[in-house]
Amino acid sequence: MHTIIGGRSAIDLSHLRMAGAGVDEAYGFLARYGYDLHEPAHARDVEEIRVEALGFIRGVLLPGLDGLELPAFFDTMPILHLLCLAAGDGRPTAVANSREAREFELKMAWACAILRVMHTTAHAGNYFQTNYYREIRARILDRFIAQVRTQPNGSQILHAKSFEVPLVRFEVKEAKPLRSMVIKLLQKQENVAYDMFDHIGVRIIVQTPVDALFAVRALREEHTIMYPNIKPTRSRNTLLDLEAYDAHVRECLLRYTSGHCDELECVRAIHDFVQKPDENADQTDWNPYSSDKYRSIQFTCRQMIRFENPLFARLTQAQVVAREHLQGAALQEMLEVLSTLGVAPQIEFFFPYEVQVMDIASYQAATEGRASYADYRGRQVASVRQRVMPRVLHLVGRTEGPSTNRHAATGTRAGPTGPNKRPYAATGLLPMTTLEEMQALIASRELS
Repeated sequence: MHTIIGGRSAIDLSHLRMAGAGVDEAYGFLARYGYDLHEPAHARDVEEIRVEALGFIRGVLLPGLDGLELPAFFDTMPILHLLCLAAGDGRPTAVANSREAREFELKMAWACAILRVMHTTAHAGNYFQTNYYREIRARILDRFIAQVRTQPNGSQILHAKSFEVPLVRFEVKEAKPLRSMVIKLLQKQENVAYDMFDHIGVRIIVQTPVDALFAVRALREEHTIMYPNIKPTRSRNTLLDLEAYDAHVRECLLRYTSGHCDELECVRAIHDFVQKPDENADQTDWNPYSSDKYRSIQFTCRQMIRFENPLFARLTQAQVVAREHLQGAALQEMLEVLSTLGVAPQIEFFFPYEVQVMDIASYQAATEGRASYADYRGRQVASVRQRVMPRVLHLVGRTEGPSTNRHAATGTRAGPTGPNKRPYAATGLLPMTTLEEMQALIASRELS
């Protein structure tokens, strides 16, 4: 209930919930999730996701945790058995501190960790990003490349109708690997509902913070970016205090118009402005893993993408071939099979991309100093590790892990083990849940 109507992500539950037990229940659960194992293509997809999840845990989450290894038997465990284990099927009925019970708890914790990564991996793929990435990328970058001009001396400028901005660097973001997408989704409360906005991106590096403002203006003036298509909640400015800049410009112009400085001095004074937004302002809400030293202007824009539908083109060509080689009833039957009814001639959609603009000092801090990507990635992985495998880390003594109440909540499938324990199977909520376990569930808010 907390997941459905309370805002909690499914991957933050202590373990998998299913309506019943056994592989038949697991099969139905997975089929309604979207993968019917009776369909060979679905089964292949699940196996690819499972293998990728195992590789993610071993290749991303476990390095740095010396001595901790994902048990090898998970390499061959069928997906339905993995689901059952993550739901607690087969939990020993012995006392809680027995060796057998502890071993089961650890296996179950590993199974839950694998499923959290599998769940996120299944949602990390993007149909358009996977199938049309090159075409989309080319359409978006064409606008930027047309505006970046190379001078005879090899330097680059960002050209606009009424002015030009000298560039230090112009960078294009490479395609985000699947594991990077999974890491990003695993940081988000929304998890599977979160949109990926930086499959495609550009970074513009200029000399000064004021140049960064002019670079954004140049992009707008040439319609390289369309301000109606900016996503407002994705716009961030940690580079330049705009209100202070406005006041500074007004003061400089007043000094110029009153004769206290000449035009060159006025322009220099405006251009030398470097005041950043309030250091005490919470600039990390958008991305809590970014260093407070990372300074930039960044925003997300959407661009309408249109290109010919390859399916429509193939069907049309096949109709031409059919008319050349068939006739009569055979031709009519083939034309019906190759009908383009309901197939659009063009594919069109808005696709998001990210733009970052930085001055050279901020860029150097981001690539060399405290705000380096290595540090940023380390903070991401540490956070993801705690979210994906909290119970594993707790059981092996690598972290404080979940609270005592939450620990008890993972035992909801155990049957009564003593004369004073009262089963609540009749409620239909938690089969064979004991009074003590029910109290622990309520205390841990696993049950509202």
